[in-house]
Amino acid sequence: MLAIFKKISDLADKVSLFVASLMVLGILGISIYGAFLRYILNSPAPWPLPVGRILMIWSASIGIATGLKRGEHMGVEGFVRRLPEKAEIFMRYFGYSFVVLFAITLFWYGIWETIYARDLYMITARTRISYRWLNVAIPVGAGLQLIHLLALPQIIKEAREKDLSDVDIKVDKSKLNL
Repeated sequence: MLAIFKKISDLADKVSLFVASLMVLGILGISIYGAFLRYILNSPAPWPLPVGRILMIWSASIGIATGLKRGEHMGVEGFVRRLPEKAEIFMRYFGYSFVVLFAITLFWYGIWETIYARDLYMITARTRISYRWLNVAIPVGAGLQLIHLLALPQIIKEAREKDLSDVDIKVDKSKLNL
């Protein structure tokens, strides 16, 4: 069963990384286009800033899940690495339990906020982009995190292997004078 979760997580990671990369590329293109219109042609368009903002929030929301998948989130690695193996594994699961609770909370309230928000606020009045486009980024990002957390044992195993490979020091025994 864990292998199935791992495959789903890997597929979601590849797709979300590709989509987030396209969004960052879109932000760059839209920003250059908006700056060109504003400062070179002196005729600013109303849509580059709000669309860029939406893409930034979406790419960050998806990027958080991608960072979680790779074990690149903030943590107290120096402390955890020094613990005995069983204590280290326990601390990693303990820390991830808070991530699970946070992702479930974000997912739950993000869905309710998106569904039941009756606000008709637009990002800007001229572009008429609904504010829900920003709201829905929260449950999507949290859902991606939850998909990755289904493969939690594999994430912890890979994080431990990464930590151990980072610490490996090659020693030339001929120079030790033993």
